[in-house]
Amino acid sequence: MLESRFVQGRAKFSDHAPDFFEPTAKIYVRVRFADLAQEYLAQLDTGAAWSVLSSRVVKDLGIDARIGDKIRLSTRFGSHEGHLVRVPFLLIAEEGESLETQGTFFVSNNWPIDQTFLGYSGLLDSIRFALDPQANHFYFGTS
Repeated sequence: MLESRFVQGRAKFSDHAPDFFEPTAKIYVRVRFADLAQEYLAQLDTGAAWSVLSSRVVKDLGIDARIGDKIRLSTRFGSHEGHLVRVPFLLIAEEGESLETQGTFFVSNNWPIDQTFLGYSGLLDSIRFALDPQANHFYFGTS
């Protein structure tokens, strides 16, 4: 039974993304964006200044990468110019309830990899979450 005072949902997370090589284990969770039926894997990155949408998700959502507040983001993939946009999304639960919320995402026409990151500012800082790395469980809920 989930602790209702802290979380509303639980999902298994993956240690590796099937289509992106990473030499060490990371935390990948299943998400759905806006009204799209397709699920995507997104990497949790509490050290990231902002969340980042992959170019594939930007295209699927029909987001104009030139709208929103213009910023320059420095990442391990280099420095990139882009914009911050608010995007509704769903954290998909396997137990309990999925969490429908929105986050601020960096979008860029020059983002070099097909990977989405869920960063701290404007997204993870607005929800409750916990990890059980022994069972690969990701718990989440509203704050």
